[in-house]
Amino acid sequence: MPEHVIIEIVGKPSYLRWTLEQWVLEVKDIIELEYDVELVVKTVDSDNDLPVLRIAGSDVFIGLPGEEGYLIEVLKKKLEEIGIKKKELG
Repeated sequence: MPEHVIIEIVGKPSYLRWTLEQWVLEVKDIIELEYDVELVVKTVDSDNDLPVLRIAGSDVFIGLPGEEGYLIEVLKKKLEEIGIKKKELG
């Protein structure tokens, strides 16, 4: 299992990209605790008008999710796809 996962927010500097970055940073601790993995968040400038959420090198979402809860589900799904499982309780 990887010790850390890189999350990139790719796009032109804009309110949408900033908002996506802030949402990722807000839920980062929750995901790290639940999955026992370090998330490294990076912002990457590009020509994309809409921000792209890239996790472990794969583009997983374009634009801004309708709400933070949907973002959490996108993050969890991708972590499980790359073999990172939830930490067992107890």
